[in-house]
Amino acid sequence: MATVSGSQPWTYTLELPRDASAQAVARAVLRAVLGERGMAELTGAAESLAVELIAAAPAPAGGTLRLRLRGGERGGGLQVSVGGHIAEVSEEHGRTAVPLAGCRECDELDAARRKAEVHGGDEAVDAAIAVRRHFRMTHRLPEGATG
Repeated sequence: MATVSGSQPWTYTLELPRDASAQAVARAVLRAVLGERGMAELTGAAESLAVELIAAAPAPAGGTLRLRLRGGERGGGLQVSVGGHIAEVSEEHGRTAVPLAGCRECDELDAARRKAEVHGGDEAVDAAIAVRRHFRMTHRLPEGATG
């Protein structure tokens, strides 16, 4: 099967119902898109991240979730977003949660993470962990919540 070039910027958007099938459908779409775009090596991290974002995404009961995939920019990475939650996945940096729009603490932690990544090492790892910890503890819905 021939794949398309992953170097040109591209975007896919999918609306998902807020039900138990959303995560499985998102995984299937991710596998298909990344396989066609020659980015299959990012599939595992992207699937995990999308599932986390779907679980954390705010949506009214019965509302839909919007899954958006963007690629072909900034060195071939992938941006996954669900609702206001955005995350990036790349070969070099693994997966990284990026702040929820409008959250002051997310903005501050992400700025510290970007600054630490310039120097690398343990400081960069600690900063990325702080962003993820805040994201999970503050923005993720409790188990079993439907939005």
